[in-house]
Amino acid sequence: MNSRWNNSSALLSVAAVSALALTSCASDELGAEDDDAQPTATVTETVEAEPTEESTEDASETAEPTGEPTETADATETDDAATDDPSSDDSATDDSAASDEDAIYQAVDAVEQEYPDAVVLDFDTESSYYEFTILDSGSEWELDVDRESFEISNTEEDDVDSDDQRNADAVEIEFADALRTAAEEADGTPEQAELDDENGTVTWEIELDNGSEVYVDVASGEVVNPGS
Repeated sequence: MNSRWNNSSALLSVAAVSALALTSCASDELGAEDDDAQPTATVTETVEAEPTEESTEDASETAEPTGEPTETADATETDDAATDDPSSDDSATDDSAASDEDAIYQAVDAVEQEYPDAVVLDFDTESSYYEFTILDSGSEWELDVDRESFEISNTEEDDVDSDDQRNADAVEIEFADALRTAAEEADGTPEQAELDDENGTVTWEIELDNGSEVYVDVASGEVVNPGS
């Protein structure tokens, strides 16, 4: 009887130990699994979206330059061309010559208004004034005409030379008309003029700024060759 009880107790003890051992192994395995488990890192990958055709077209349209800078560049090129163009210098020279010529005719007009019956015997533009020598009412007068105001000053009276009187009597055209004829004939601006008899023909001998000399018949207004 005691022997059976002892055997039963021994079997129960073995069973209990086995159960505890199994429980311990299970716990160890679970602990090992927990220890082996690592936290999972969350990786976020950023993928750049490819631009759509519509956005590309919008960007292209936005990036296209307007026409205004082109017009500005064209204007700059035009200005540069005008600066480099030698014809612009020629135009400035022509304008200056035209201004000088106009001033000469204004000076002549001022003298004619002050001395309506006078005949111009001599004319010179080389000094600071326009200088005239005229014959009027039996006397010769030397006049200075201001280049800007066209006022007449420094009038000097002198006796009339017989040759000057004879030449003055032959004049039938206006002095300004003779100057214009010479300017058109030689394409220049009158600088000097003198009333003289050339081989029996009374003329105004007119010198121009380009070195030309033109003889204008004071009776007919025609250009003549004094050598003929």
